[in-house]
Amino acid sequence: MTISISKGLVKKYFSVNNLSIFYNEIFWLKKFQKYNFVPRIIDIDYHNYIISISYEGEKISDKNKPKDWVNQLKNILYYLRKNNCFHSDIKCDNLLVNKNKLVLIDFAQSIKVSDLVKNKFLKKRIFFDEYSVNRINLSINKNQIYSNDLRVLVVWKLKYDSKIQKKLKENKNISVIDKIKIRKNFYYDIFKNKVFWIDQFYNKNINKNTNKLKDDIFVYIIRSINPIFKSNKMIFTKEEKIVDDKIFLFKKNIRKNKLSMIHISDNFEESKRNAVFLSKSKADYPAVYFTSAQNIFNSKKDFFNKLNKVKKLKYVILRDQLSENDDIDILVNDYYLFKRISDCHSYKNKNLNFISNSGDPIEENGIKVSNFIKVKNKVIKLDVRFIGDGYLDAKWQKDILHNKVFRLGRYIPSQKDYIYNLMYHIVYHKGFIDKKYQNILEKKLHFKNIHFMVIKREINKYLKMNRYKVTRPSDLTIPVLYNLNNMLLNDEIDLIQNQIIKRNFSGVNKMLFNLFKYQKMVIFFKKRIIFLTILNQYNLIKFKLKNLLFRYFSLDDLI
Repeated sequence: MTISISKGLVKKYFSVNNLSIFYNEIFWLKKFQKYNFVPRIIDIDYHNYIISISYEGEKISDKNKPKDWVNQLKNILYYLRKNNCFHSDIKCDNLLVNKNKLVLIDFAQSIKVSDLVKNKFLKKRIFFDEYSVNRINLSINKNQIYSNDLRVLVVWKLKYDSKIQKKLKENKNISVIDKIKIRKNFYYDIFKNKVFWIDQFYNKNINKNTNKLKDDIFVYIIRSINPIFKSNKMIFTKEEKIVDDKIFLFKKNIRKNKLSMIHISDNFEESKRNAVFLSKSKADYPAVYFTSAQNIFNSKKDFFNKLNKVKKLKYVILRDQLSENDDIDILVNDYYLFKRISDCHSYKNKNLNFISNSGDPIEENGIKVSNFIKVKNKVIKLDVRFIGDGYLDAKWQKDILHNKVFRLGRYIPSQKDYIYNLMYHIVYHKGFIDKKYQNILEKKLHFKNIHFMVIKREINKYLKMNRYKVTRPSDLTIPVLYNLNNMLLNDEIDLIQNQIIKRNFSGVNKMLFNLFKYQKMVIFFKKRIIFLTILNQYNLIKFKLKNLLFRYFSLDDLI
């Protein structure tokens, strides 16, 4: 279908291959002509399949929304139900504003409520009208919720939906934002192979005999109210993982013996990934919820003010931006609390590039702490370090937080902690003196000439005096710059192998590169290193080919 707009007239041109939606649009437009919330029919050309309707303004936005838009929309929903109409796609693009009045458009794929019950619907995804107020509200109004509180719930079998919906309404820790019904073949929008799609959705290898997607599914976008993160044993893998405790208990209680009944994401980053794979594209729902709902700060000052108001959150700016392109390195006592309050989102996620500083985020038992916040129309990147992450000795991290100083509206390290932390960063994370740190050290240390070995002697003396250890960061793409003995080298190889299992092939190549660059030549001849290097390249190429082929072909035998 194509649309043209000219002189207050909108013409909708329908393809001869889609005559059902042409007649469907006519049916519903005629039915609602007596109301003032749909466009007026100007002309219907049955020979050329053209519907001409009145122009009814621009789509609803924060700038043009009527003050009573919620009441107007609820009134529209009332008349839709009264006339047995399920619109199925009420979103900003289909809700116009004309002289302070809402006008609903695009009935081409609307259905009767009774047909919905019979599982008869025309498109792959239908959005329940009753949640359209949430859908519009989160699109046009900023900072309504923490996007980090959003979760995805999938009901894999239709017969369980009424039970799940009842449980959701009874649970005071959960608020339903949206409900979507999706055809079982919807994954064709992304990959043609069902098992490969499920594999990507769960971010792990899936049994090819899975019984998921044998039926249409229901998807709920839910909000976890005041989430608390605790360590729990996973139902399938039995591994310990820090998750949204209230959501996890809800999932555990519902599943009981029916393990494949539902899926509920345990944290925001998993939810965001799930939503992307459930959407036609990243620009469509439900993926849009996880980007448009992110809080936007008015300034960096506004950001720090928000952090300062949370008593349970302790933070220190280890290194602030020296230019707009720099990251902020921040140390916190509680990663998950900081993530929620700042409403930051991860980036540097694993990818299929040959080599990159990438991996799964910490929330998904990954290695990356790279996040970003939004400040007006800009993005500010954060590396969120936390106690026990190995970026620094845990005892030193606690001391830095204890000795913090409040200055210019934010917490910074004491002068001693700042200088020695910077020296440690240069010696044990970077391996060289970055120009942006040269002037800082010369000024603070009063040295005319700063040399790497001078800094190394100073930091080692400080570590020994305070009984701090040199530790391996959990962010494994940070290189190990000191010589590894056999035991530590084997530990590093174990970490590499684990990242291959987690399919972080690009990040593994970065880890291997760091080993070859900073360790002794002997590692080139270690059989296990050679084997893992070859295995990783094989898996990377294989995964790239699957990713490409399954976008166009099913090829079930390849799984």
